[in-house]
Amino acid sequence: MGSASSTPISPEASHSNRDDTGNTYTIECRICINRNSKSNFQKITDKCTHKNNICVTCVDKHISSRMKDKGDIVINCPHLGCRNELEFNDIKRIATEKVFERYDTLTLRKVLQGMPEFKWCKNSSCGSGQIHFEGDDAPIMTCNVCKAKSCYTHDVPWHEGKTCEEYEKFRKGVDASTTDYLQRETKPCPKCGIKIAKKGGCNHMTCTISSCKYEFCWL
Repeated sequence: MGSASSTPISPEASHSNRDDTGNTYTIECRICINRNSKSNFQKITDKCTHKNNICVTCVDKHISSRMKDKGDIVINCPHLGCRNELEFNDIKRIATEKVFERYDTLTLRKVLQGMPEFKWCKNSSCGSGQIHFEGDDAPIMTCNVCKAKSCYTHDVPWHEGKTCEEYEKFRKGVDASTTDYLQRETKPCPKCGIKIAKKGGCNHMTCTISSCKYEFCWL
């Protein structure tokens, strides 16, 4: 009677599961602990050298959470000990359409806010902005969308009845203690310009104006 032959199975293979098709071994995500097919795992950045053991769903949630918590677009790899920053193409490749659209909007806002000629419309129900190349030489800026007027020089709604020089004198005449408080305890919303006071908590701020709701970092 002949002896039966057997094929050795590696320990790694014996602890792996196949997906619903029975063709591909699944991988356990180190964050959600769910097992997914290999196609649901991607290299997060070109600079990452660690294993790709965080599923794209968890990476997408990580990107969304960082934007919500920090209000900015600096997104680091979620792997413990890896501080590589995700670039624009990384976000576009991994994130869902909804999350990428928000990231794309925040990226555009950051670029625009870095341009000295760009100003947000001061009409809190508008939400648009534009570049005003004339600058201080023509301080009245008319919104291309809602037609509201604002002052380019002082970055406030247009001070009707006062020139910029008269408005500057008016501002300096405001009670000194009030001015001091506003300078020390408040910051303007980067979008609508409304003064906001921070009352404890984290540095993630949300404008309280219902038509604005802009999110930004206090720092």
